[in-house]
Amino acid sequence: MPASKETGDELYLESSRHVTKMASALFYGNGLIVSALPLWLYWRVQMMDPVTYAVLFLAVTILSTWFVAYAYRNVKISLKHKISLKREAAVTREVMSNLNESAAGKKMNKSDKEERVLWKKNEVADGEATTFSIFYNNTLYLLLVLLSFYFWRALHPGVNYILSIAGAGVVLAFVSTGA
Repeated sequence: MPASKETGDELYLESSRHVTKMASALFYGNGLIVSALPLWLYWRVQMMDPVTYAVLFLAVTILSTWFVAYAYRNVKISLKHKISLKREAAVTREVMSNLNESAAGKKMNKSDKEERVLWKKNEVADGEATTFSIFYNNTLYLLLVLLSFYFWRALHPGVNYILSIAGAGVVLAFVSTGA
């Protein structure tokens, strides 16, 4: 009975909105990088001195990092199940052929083989969903930053920075909730 409870708990965690600590660290690291990229634009094009505007840059970059990481998580969760369904046949075929070729795999019972297939399918879907989520959100975020940079060009550079960077992060987070 305890084995089935552990399997049930694992399935619940995999199907919930849970993201591992490693994925969370990856999301915040990538979010920080993509949120800090526009600093060069404002430093060189808008001539905003990094020392003078350091507090503004730091505060808005941290806020934007949180919004981008939130969007990464939302898109990953929404895509993981879809990818899992699309990759199911290929992963099952690959795992079963590997198990049938190995001596240990031939000794496994059917439920252990199915568990191995489920684990591999989840691993593949998790990796693909993470990668696509980062790519999709980075592209959309940087596009929003560039468009808003141009749209708010008549405003003071500090106001332009706040509206462009924080605005792009908020829009990205909002869009990710419906993905």
